[in-house]
Amino acid sequence: MYGMTIKKVKTGQAKHSSDWELILENPMPQETPDLKTCQIRVPGAHGALDLSEGLWGLRFENRRIPIRLGGLREDKRWPSVYSAFLNEYHGQKVEITLDIDPDWYYVGRFYVKGSLERTARIGKLECELEAEPFKYEKRSSLEPWKWDPFSFVNGVIRNYGDIVVDGLREFTVIGNEHNVTPEILLLEGAVTVSFRGITYQLGTGRNQFYDFELEPGKNLFIFTGSGRVAVDFKGVSL
Repeated sequence: MYGMTIKKVKTGQAKHSSDWELILENPMPQETPDLKTCQIRVPGAHGALDLSEGLWGLRFENRRIPIRLGGLREDKRWPSVYSAFLNEYHGQKVEITLDIDPDWYYVGRFYVKGSLERTARIGKLECELEAEPFKYEKRSSLEPWKWDPFSFVNGVIRNYGDIVVDGLREFTVIGNEHNVTPEILLLEGAVTVSFRGITYQLGTGRNQFYDFELEPGKNLFIFTGSGRVAVDFKGVSL
């Protein structure tokens, strides 16, 4: 039997559905996000100009993920459990990790839909996560990779947490299936970074440049100066 972990973004408090004595009746709930489209009708021309990919590639709307929870308990306990669950999660922004897909999590606002369905001791809750388009990798590019959860089919070994720069340093960052914007950390020293011909001076701490968008595959960064830097991001997937 599968369940899920619900973590409240505001407090960081996490509970598993089993803590509520609930199981996930649809272990891999999925709804694909709609594509943001842009089409221009040109008078006198056939069809339309499709600019959906534009300058930045495909962009998606939020996705709605249906979640069906069920459990078995004494009939008289259900009203209080239902109220407690509503108070805990209804309308809250959460991160959800499915037992069947433990290396990824979804971020969104959680809703309990309708009323509690009860048949004798069996209770069912229809819920929904209004989620961001992508799911996110649990581990960031700064965290050391581990043998145990690593996928030898589609896993990527990243070690971007301590990059020494002494003069000019070329460094390749591997992006995954969809574009993401990394944060570049200046840990110490004075360093500039160049990416696809665009150059910035790094400030101490975290820097994020929205024209530095990682594409799938190899992305070349050029660091110049003296110091230590890091590249922080999480892979995303539909």
